[in-house]
Amino acid sequence: MNRFLRFKLQHLGCLVIGVFGLVVVYIYLLPVDKSSPSLFVNTSTSVPLGLYHMTKVSDLKRGDVIRLCLPEALNRFAIKRGYLRQGVCPGGATRVGKPVIALHGDTVVVTEKAVQINGSDMLEVPVSMHDRRGRCLANAIGIHILAPDECFLISTHHQLSYDSRYYGPVPCGGPPYYILTKR
Repeated sequence: MNRFLRFKLQHLGCLVIGVFGLVVVYIYLLPVDKSSPSLFVNTSTSVPLGLYHMTKVSDLKRGDVIRLCLPEALNRFAIKRGYLRQGVCPGGATRVGKPVIALHGDTVVVTEKAVQINGSDMLEVPVSMHDRRGRCLANAIGIHILAPDECFLISTHHQLSYDSRYYGPVPCGGPPYYILTKR
């Protein structure tokens, strides 16, 4: 292959990769509302890396992966510690995407080694007392009975995820909810 053709192909490849990168960044940075695309690129460790389809639903089920804003105080803390990136949520953090393991009326028992839902379903997810930098972590060890519009979020994908093991139940907001499905 001659030099000129190789040079053109290299430039074309760089252009394609660059455009793809810009599209991914564009999709990632858009807020979730009526004008947003239904695709979401997950780069966090809470759920597997990849492209997700966002769907609005009127009710949540256990096992749904929800994308939402945490309460403002949690967001400020998570930004300060580096657990979440900057975003559009109150407190300045990005939305989180995490699996819902419990909803209104469910009883969740958090121990140092596991989380139990309604006396039977057991997730072996330890609660760390310190983060990766050795800083003390609050935790939600104890019994939680979820109120209306509350949910309990646990990442079963990454054991060090900052989730409800540390901050307890969170408001899930109201319908519509945004759930994620891997594409």
